[in-house]
Amino acid sequence: MRQNQYLMFVLFSGLLLNAQTVRINEVVSSNSVYFDEDGDTPDWIELHNFGTQTVNLENWSISDDLNNLSKWNFPNVNIPANDYLLLWASDKDRVQITASRTLVNQGDLFNYLIPNSEPDANWTHLDFNDSSWDNGSSGFGYADGDDTTLIPNGTLSVYLRKEFSITNVDDIITLILDIDYDDAFVAYINGVEIARDNINGAPPPYNASTILDHEAQMYNGGLPDRFSVTDFSSILVEGTNLLAIQAHNVSSNSSDFTVIPFLSAIYSTGNSSGIDPPEILNLIDNNTLHTNFKISTTSETLTLSDNNGTIIDQLLVEGLTPDTSIGVSNFSNNIVSYLTTTPNAQNADIEFIGTIQNEIIFSENGGLKEQPISLSLFGNETGHVIRYTLDGSKPNAQSLIFSGPIQITENTSVRAQIYASNYLPSKVETESYIIGASHDIDVLLLSANPDDFFDEDNGIYVYGPEDTYQPWDPFFGANFWEDWERPVHFSFYENNSNESVKFNGGVKIFGGWSRGQNGQRSLSFFARGQYGDSKFEHSFFDNVTYNDFEAFIIRNSGQDWLKSSMKDIMLTSLMRGSELDFQEYNPVATYINGEYWGMYNMREKINEHMLASKHNLNADEITLLTNNAEVIEGSNQEYIQLIDYINSNDLSNEANFEYIRQRIDLKQYALYQASNIFFNNTDWPGNNIKFWKHPDTKWRWIMYDTDFGFGPFWNISNYNEDTLSFALYPDGPGWPNPPWSTLLFRKLITNIAFRNQFINRYADELNTRFLPNNVTNHIDQIYATIEPEVFAHYNRWKDDPSVEYEVNDIFGHVGYFIDNMKSFGINRHPIVKEHIKQQFDLPNFHPITITNLNTSEGFVEVNENLHIQEGTWTGDYFETVPVKLTAIAEFGYEFSHWSGNLFSNNETIEVALTGAFEVIPNFTSTETSIPIVINEINYKSSPDFNADDWIELYNPNSSSVDLSNWQIKDNDDTHIFTIPEGTQIEGEDFLIFVKDASDFINVFPNMNYLGELGFGLGGSDSVRLYNSTGTLQDEVSYESNTPWPSCADETGYTLELITPDLDNTLPENWDCINVNGSPNAINSESLNIEDYKNNSILVYPNPVKSILYIGQINDQFDIDVYSILGQKVTSSRATNQLDLSRLEQGVYFVRIKTKTATIIRKVVKH
Repeated sequence: MRQNQYLMFVLFSGLLLNAQTVRINEVVSSNSVYFDEDGDTPDWIELHNFGTQTVNLENWSISDDLNNLSKWNFPNVNIPANDYLLLWASDKDRVQITASRTLVNQGDLFNYLIPNSEPDANWTHLDFNDSSWDNGSSGFGYADGDDTTLIPNGTLSVYLRKEFSITNVDDIITLILDIDYDDAFVAYINGVEIARDNINGAPPPYNASTILDHEAQMYNGGLPDRFSVTDFSSILVEGTNLLAIQAHNVSSNSSDFTVIPFLSAIYSTGNSSGIDPPEILNLIDNNTLHTNFKISTTSETLTLSDNNGTIIDQLLVEGLTPDTSIGVSNFSNNIVSYLTTTPNAQNADIEFIGTIQNEIIFSENGGLKEQPISLSLFGNETGHVIRYTLDGSKPNAQSLIFSGPIQITENTSVRAQIYASNYLPSKVETESYIIGASHDIDVLLLSANPDDFFDEDNGIYVYGPEDTYQPWDPFFGANFWEDWERPVHFSFYENNSNESVKFNGGVKIFGGWSRGQNGQRSLSFFARGQYGDSKFEHSFFDNVTYNDFEAFIIRNSGQDWLKSSMKDIMLTSLMRGSELDFQEYNPVATYINGEYWGMYNMREKINEHMLASKHNLNADEITLLTNNAEVIEGSNQEYIQLIDYINSNDLSNEANFEYIRQRIDLKQYALYQASNIFFNNTDWPGNNIKFWKHPDTKWRWIMYDTDFGFGPFWNISNYNEDTLSFALYPDGPGWPNPPWSTLLFRKLITNIAFRNQFINRYADELNTRFLPNNVTNHIDQIYATIEPEVFAHYNRWKDDPSVEYEVNDIFGHVGYFIDNMKSFGINRHPIVKEHIKQQFDLPNFHPITITNLNTSEGFVEVNENLHIQEGTWTGDYFETVPVKLTAIAEFGYEFSHWSGNLFSNNETIEVALTGAFEVIPNFTSTETSIPIVINEINYKSSPDFNADDWIELYNPNSSSVDLSNWQIKDNDDTHIFTIPEGTQIEGEDFLIFVKDASDFINVFPNMNYLGELGFGLGGSDSVRLYNSTGTLQDEVSYESNTPWPSCADETGYTLELITPDLDNTLPENWDCINVNGSPNAINSESLNIEDYKNNSILVYPNPVKSILYIGQINDQFDIDVYSILGQKVTSSRATNQLDLSRLEQGVYFVRIKTKTATIIRKVVKH
């Protein structure tokens, strides 16, 4: 039996102790119970000195690597006789000897105020006179039995002040606030905010209610929440300091209220400030040692060695379930397992021989099944029993015993576990079966204890006991307003596939008022070690290049629920390809314990990890704020100082404005403002604001929660509203546009440079992204992603009591809201131009026309933003606002001059409009060589032929080209692959670059390649090629959906340029031609490389005014002509002359199809 083999190993390893009296006494590989000084819950290792003398561990080592036994070395630390030493296996690598002191403790005397109006603004400062306040001992509150100082039932807020003394501030390593609270708080030291939770406002008003219910923990045997104070060295002073806390209740009808604060400091040397920390804080001296490794949850051997390198002890840690431990028996000295863990103390008396390592095997994989199945369970050995449940709950020792096939005739979640006497059970295995259903979108199957969701007292999804919540919308006080997290298992199935990934995590109800308004509630999911998975590693979203997530949400569409059910994903994804950060989306058909729960929009969760993934940054270094500088992560002091500067300085002064320019990404901010204004997002700017900064970036804003945009359901035709003046209004109400929310935009707009930047950026978007045709096409594209699930989803929820209207014609109902969004997009466009004119008192707007005689020679950049690569392009811009145009030559060409309504030799010009204006960039050839071509892209392999991502370049020249130190990038400038020195691409030959060499070799064993790239490609991404001087040589920005071919998305095909002479920026020139692609070969099915080189069909003249001639073709052929948007404009059969005189000026593509080949030529119509 596997557990006996395991026991023999650990018994043998225990004999390695030699004469030393220190051993590895207890280990936890997945901890959620005990907090380190940062408020994290790392793995931990406990050493025990079971001898009679103190042992010094200086230069001893502990390691998880048998090939590097000195991986982590101990500092000069002692373990007294019969004492313990706790090591956090966190990978933080800290070796400093420490001393912990608690400066503010439970039971300390505070001055306090229960306010009936706003207190003095200086109440958080040390010099404030609080002599009129009451005093009492901590904690404060009512009804939970944990309150030393009772305050009246129904109290909405209480303000606390406590002076504390501190010495040797420079010796403090960490400052920690532990606080037990019900329901929210904001804490300050010496007037500076240091921590908050569950409340908005900076500061919150005295009568502010909280975001959610939050239950205190200590009265029920739990621990206070821990907050690590950042930047404390700039806040604390030697001597007397002040801790101030405002605590808030969820409402005056709340049944309880609690606030119990602790403040502790960890010193690098001994210190007499304060007292020894109370046991509940687990802040023991020298309890801040952190190894440079974590412990695997699968299998890990830990080795303890002395200062001579002699192995003192070894312990195999294998297959521990969360919050259980392995350690030394108090009775036999054997290695045993524990359900109760005891860091820094003697191991528990109740022990188990081990943990069952066997895994349960299901005879049928879960997923969508056409018909009922007969299910068998395997994996148990003699003496084992398999226990299982069919309702989503985790099995226990009383669950059903598997004794024969289970007949699955209806949707069922099966969860099973192996049990044996004196052993901890195996991990729970889960499969969900959906019988007779089909979905054309991805499927998410949730399994959870039904009581965790639906129990009246403890279920997160339900209202709760009667009279415990407000009986009106949104039902504050209901269970779904509690900040409760429950364990959940989920399986994710790709569309039309039985391939799945499975994870265990935590789940909470997510969202604001939609919790109470919508019967289908949004959910947030968290990867935490305590559940078994510390990350959700899967590519849930096609348009991002990363595939590990610490959290995600499934959203019910907020106030758009059962309307269009897509407004927020439509509006935010409209900004794809811009500088704005937004949450990617994926519509999923969802089941809870086998019951169909409708369609949700799976979204990324906005947090520091999302931003770190998008920008290749360290998440721990990101500051993330919300609304009026309220802290989500990091500190708000830098931003508050910036706003103070903005508020007190004239930004029309160039020096003052330059100070701001260095700190705010103004280009991104201008786009953020213009987008919300165009959308008419009126649940903004006093709400739904998140912004962030990293030491390597400026402040940037995030686009999210745009449900009020394009007309909320009660005002769907509000496209004429002037949201520009709304966003600049100085005296708005508390919602939606209070003065603080418009301050930054109002002050910036006083600077003429920013005013012009904003107007031009808004105009840029109006001339491209926000064009009515683009918006309506985007709406259609997004609706196409949810349309297959619309009927089932609406049919599931349309009769729910929360739906206060009848839905008889589902598609007519949805179509009504879709059509109104289209109407908004069409009508909004001309109206907002008038708003811009009125707000800034501009005379008028006029069209600029850019005519590019040969787009292969170069293009025009507008306002350092738009890249105009069409033959003819027109956009409207405003008088008195200069428009910046830059001519950018393609490889092999250089800028010559501008012509049209002006002549200039300068590459960059500024145009001041007084009327319609035309400009023509002119380029000349610099060399005869043809640019290297990005010829084939594999961005998502099929599971059964996984070469991982790869890129093919083609050299159309007859001679070789030196690619030394050229660079390949995707759409992220930090993702760079530098081509090695000496790399040549031969004439009329190919070169392959791979992300993962082993994957590529596995399926193409004899193929030449370069790499690895060091980054992957997403379903919506770019491939960019730069020469050794940093000049862009080629760029392809593709997507996995129309107008680009979608057939290369995990199907086995690649994205192939039909022929290398085509414009590879255009989606119609790419196709899926060869199964598994054609690396190092011509892409066309019908042409080999010699056929391609010798093909001599002539298409002339080019440019053409009227008659286009087709020459040197002897076979039968068909001709189709397409516009640059891919629309067929004319066709002909077997004629050598084509009359194009009736076509508008611009770029067209001529497709000539013979029996053996298809040729595409780009022509310019004058």
